[in-house]
Amino acid sequence: MSDAPDTPLARTLDQELLALLRGASLECPVCGEFVMRYSRAIACPECRSILADGVSVPELALPEAGVRPAVCGE
Repeated sequence: MSDAPDTPLARTLDQELLALLRGASLECPVCGEFVMRYSRAIACPECRSILADGVSVPELALPEAGVRPAVCGE
């Protein structure tokens, strides 16, 4: 047996949010889908959760979940 300390495999919510803020994670901590970065917030188009700096929640135009954006030439 090793004398190394046990390291938990699951991260805490604080660790998940810090990973999102510094760009190390792109996964929504609520539903697991990819998040979108805006100038003042990080938002999930699937579950509509928003991570914003400050007290007020910014108005964001989130795309509808499951709807692909139009691509040039289609």
